[in-house]
Amino acid sequence: MKRLASIILAVVAAVLLAMATASAGSICENAPCEDAINVRAEENFTIELQSNAGSTGFEWWTQFEPEYLSLMDAFEQSDKGKPGMVGVPGKKHFVFSAKKAGSTQIIMLSLQPWENSTVGTKKIFPLNIS
Repeated sequence: MKRLASIILAVVAAVLLAMATASAGSICENAPCEDAINVRAEENFTIELQSNAGSTGFEWWTQFEPEYLSLMDAFEQSDKGKPGMVGVPGKKHFVFSAKKAGSTQIIMLSLQPWENSTVGTKKIFPLNIS
C-alpha cells in the first residue's frame, strides 16, 4: 500500500512539475509563490517548513528538476515539548545543492499519502542559480 501511495505521489508530482514548466512565463503568474531563493552553483541551501507529521500524518514531499538540484538531506526537528509528549510540532528541513546556473522552482506538497494523496498545503519556491 505504501508503495502504491509513493507511485501515485510521484505521478502527481511529475504532473505538477510538467504543468509548471510547460506554462509560458513564471510559475508564479499562475499560483502564489514564496520568496525567491538566490544561490550560486555548487552552493547548499535549506528550506525549513512547519511540520507535525507525528500527529497529523501530513508529510512534506518535494518535486524539483534534478538537472539543477540535488536533495542532500531531509530531517525533522521537533520543537521542545514536555518529556514524553508525542505529536509535538516541529520543522522539516530540506537541504539542497545547486548544480548549475539557471532558473527553476521547488514545489513542496504537504499531504497524507494514504488518503489518496490529498494535498493539504502547496508551496512553490522560485529558485535563481548564478
